[in-house]
Amino acid sequence: MGTRVPPFQSSSDPSLQQSTLRQQSLTTKLFVSKKLKIGLAFGGGGARGLAHIGVLKVLEANRIPIDVIAGTSIGAMAGAVYALHPQASVLEERTLAFLQAPAFRESGLDLFKKKKEGENFFGQVSQYVKERIVINLAHSRPSLVGGWRIARTVEFMLEDKNFEDCQIPFVCVATDLVSGKEIIFRRGNLRQAVAASMSIPGFLPPVPGNNRLLVDGAVVAPIPLHACKRLGADMIIAVDVSQPVTDGASCENVVDVIFRSNTILSHHYKEMLLDYADVVIRPNVDGVHWSEFRSAKALIAEGERAATEKLPEIRRLAEKKRSLWQRLFG
Repeated sequence: MGTRVPPFQSSSDPSLQQSTLRQQSLTTKLFVSKKLKIGLAFGGGGARGLAHIGVLKVLEANRIPIDVIAGTSIGAMAGAVYALHPQASVLEERTLAFLQAPAFRESGLDLFKKKKEGENFFGQVSQYVKERIVINLAHSRPSLVGGWRIARTVEFMLEDKNFEDCQIPFVCVATDLVSGKEIIFRRGNLRQAVAASMSIPGFLPPVPGNNRLLVDGAVVAPIPLHACKRLGADMIIAVDVSQPVTDGASCENVVDVIFRSNTILSHHYKEMLLDYADVVIRPNVDGVHWSEFRSAKALIAEGERAATEKLPEIRRLAEKKRSLWQRLFG
C-alpha cells in the first residue's frame, strides 16, 4: 500500500498550519515523486516473436532502462527469460540453442508448414480441417498435440523459478475459457504461467487449475497493455509482431468466412489496445509464418532495425515525461 497523505486540519495557530502544510507537502512528494517506470509489453505471434530479442538488444545497448515487463504467448517466454537474466545475449543464445536441440523437434512447432503467404495459425488449422486430416481428432480431443510438448519447450528455456526470483518485475497473461477473463500471473511458478500463456487453443490443450481452463493470452490480450500498466509502468513500449489484415483473402466457404471474420475482429481489438501504448514498435514481419522459427536470425535482426528506428521517439517521450514530473513534483 502506498504512503498515505494526511488530511490538512484547520487551526487558528499559524505556526501549526505552516507545520502541517510542510508535512503534507513532503509526504505528497514522497508519494508522487518516483522514478519514471518504463514498461515493455511483448505481444504474441509465434516465430515472429523472435523479433522481441532484437528489440531488447537495441534498448539494452542504448541504455534505455526497462523497469517492468509484461508478455503474452511467445512474448511471455521472451519476457520471462529476460526478467530473470537482464541480458539480451542470454535470451538470444538460449533461443538459438533451443532451435538446434531435440526439444525443438519434440515441441511439434514444425508440424504446421506454411502453405499460403501470410497465413496465420488459425488459417492453417482451417486448411487442415478442410483437408479432413484432423476431423476425427477434433471430435475426441481438446488439442492436436499433447501438453507435454510445450512443457519441454518451457523447461529448456526457463529455469524452475518463481516470479519473485525475477530481477525485473514481470507478469504474463493467459485466457480463462471458463470465465472468459484475462488472467494476469505475477506470482508463483514461472514455467507453469508461461506454459499457460503459450497454450495455443486447438493446437495445445488448455491448462487446468483453480477451477480454470487456461489458454493463450493472445485471445484476450494480444498485446498485454493492461497487465503492463497494472505492474506500475508510467511509459509503455509495446512490441507488435502480429499480422495485419490484408486484401485478397479467400472467402470461398463457411470455414474461410468464419476465420476471416475472427481475424478482422482480433485486428481491430488489438489496434484499440495499442491506443494505450506510448510507443509502438512494429517489426516488419508481415509475411513471416508463425512457425518459421528457423528464420530466427533474420527475425532478431528485424527487431533490432525496428527498435533502432524508434529510439529517437522513445528518448524524446521519456525526457518529456521526466521533465513534466520534475516541474510538478521536483
